[in-house]
Amino acid sequence: MKTTKKQKWIETESQKAVQIHWDNIDRIKELEEEISTKLIRIHYFQHSYNKLERQDNYDKYDLGMDLIRDEQKKLAIEISDLQKQIDVNPFEKSVALMRKNSNKDMLAKKYDKLFPSTPPKKVAQADNKTD
Repeated sequence: MKTTKKQKWIETESQKAVQIHWDNIDRIKELEEEISTKLIRIHYFQHSYNKLERQDNYDKYDLGMDLIRDEQKKLAIEISDLQKQIDVNPFEKSVALMRKNSNKDMLAKKYDKLFPSTPPKKVAQADNKTD
């Protein structure tokens, strides 16, 4: 059976919605990888901080310890910003949007509105001639 323009359009739009969702999943994965990397760096900084703290006369390492804390705080803020980027369009919202935008019944109605099968009726205009 030959597919109609409407069926092709519906399939194309449905695939677009699914692709947008997959692109969002990739975006989320990349952001989560960045978060994991920064969390590991915070952990390693903490390990260094603890070593310095256990030293005899650790007072002489105060500046280094302060710099480590500052770097940990900076990383924590970066992690927060990355999480905010994820929260703009999280996985659950993306799935719901994909399901809504790829719904074939909804797309059929949208197609019918965009491309009506009968041309709109022309309204007769009065002849505005002046004598």
